[in-house]
Amino acid sequence: MTMPPNDDWSDLTRTWTDRPATPPRLDPNLFRAVRRRDRLARLNFAGEIAGGVVTVGVVLWATLVRDLPWTIALAAIAFVGVALAGTLWSRRGDPGVLTGTPEAVVLSAIAQARTGYRWAWAGVATSLAAFVFVTTLAGLSPTGSVTTRTMLMMAAFLLVCIGLYVAHARRCRRRMTAHAATLRALRDDPATEP
Repeated sequence: MTMPPNDDWSDLTRTWTDRPATPPRLDPNLFRAVRRRDRLARLNFAGEIAGGVVTVGVVLWATLVRDLPWTIALAAIAFVGVALAGTLWSRRGDPGVLTGTPEAVVLSAIAQARTGYRWAWAGVATSLAAFVFVTTLAGLSPTGSVTTRTMLMMAAFLLVCIGLYVAHARRCRRRMTAHAATLRALRDDPATEP
């Protein structure tokens, strides 16, 4: 095989073998952050599931013992169902904390950010469902028992909640992007140490 006259092969070899000027580095605190976020996510998940189960129990008790109207009970159970479905959806596919290699830690961080992103959008859906639930309660309550002021305060509270969930989703999206860039850098330079 003959070399081309302008020696393009040397340029190709340099491009192929040159290491980047600044090798990728893992944040030394990433492992601790992944572990901390995993503990908080598990605690939050347990709290949301337990809260939903307790709420359904209280609603059923109030319906059977205290004669809470079934229409209100069914509305409450539907709302809790939406909230629990969002919680379960947000945690689907959670691999837990992977620590075998730097790449595994970054993959865990990406999975956590993806879970947080889904959790935030589930929170938006739950907030909207809460507004529908409160509006339904207002419609089922005796005339005049729910004031316009109460409804406006509830709407303002839920709008603040939605704003916080959207901000959380944006933070998680930025984390996913940053971790994906780190992962690409690690895969381009497998000799990188954390």
